[in-house]
Amino acid sequence: MKILNISEMNRMKKILKKLFKKQHIDKPKARKIRVGIDINEILRARWAQFDKYYYDEFGENGIPKEPYVYDFFKNYEWKDKEEITNELKEPENMPDKISPVYYQVDEKTGEAPVDSFLFKGKDKKIIPAKEVYNRFMYEDFAFEIHGTANLMHKNLDLDAKNLFLKYKDDVEFVVISNENFFSIPSTLFFLSKMTSRFTNYCFVDKTLEMWNKVDILITTDPEILTNKIPNSKFLIKVKRPYNEKLNKHFLEIVKLKDLIDNKVFEKIIKFKINEK
Repeated sequence: MKILNISEMNRMKKILKKLFKKQHIDKPKARKIRVGIDINEILRARWAQFDKYYYDEFGENGIPKEPYVYDFFKNYEWKDKEEITNELKEPENMPDKISPVYYQVDEKTGEAPVDSFLFKGKDKKIIPAKEVYNRFMYEDFAFEIHGTANLMHKNLDLDAKNLFLKYKDDVEFVVISNENFFSIPSTLFFLSKMTSRFTNYCFVDKTLEMWNKVDILITTDPEILTNKIPNSKFLIKVKRPYNEKLNKHFLEIVKLKDLIDNKVFEKIIKFKINEK
């Protein structure tokens, strides 16, 4: 048996140390399961806000008989609208001085004598019903509908926090919504009012694009509920009056807090983790 000298022993120690390190290199952490939470009618009570401002603007005749709907354009009444515009003349075609008397508005016609000096003439055009809806929803009342809406229910902030803390080690929650250029700023304002612990937010242009961002989707949206669920994805339906007649899905809840300590939800998470 050969006896190692001090130099050889030190060299052997270095070799063993390197081997030990290689065997104990930390394995890269598996990607967390991405669970999407649809904003509308789960976090944000958008319908109640929409209904309120529709009534203020158009009256009650166009409001649907159903107490709670999701597709506002389909279920509320929208009509083509005649719009009258009056384009200003070029400055060089306007008088240099106009008496203040000419600015007095006729109470019956709503016009003033000065109009004929300053405007080219009235131009009438028909605004299609769809554009009337878009203007109402995303321009005239965008902030009121998308920004100042209430939370869906009392203590939602606490429920969302508890859900996050319970599953944060395995789940990456994504607050997600179908938004457009006009509604995003108002939606961000709404989210700022929540004492949310979520760190991931995503806006998509088309509803079904949500599936590209998550593994599990929590939603009330009838469009998602009636379309095919992509392979290897899971859907959690939040029950509302407008979707209760749709086919039952793998898991149904009423509030986010129903997922805390939910055995089915935890089985789905575990299945997705093992699938990776």
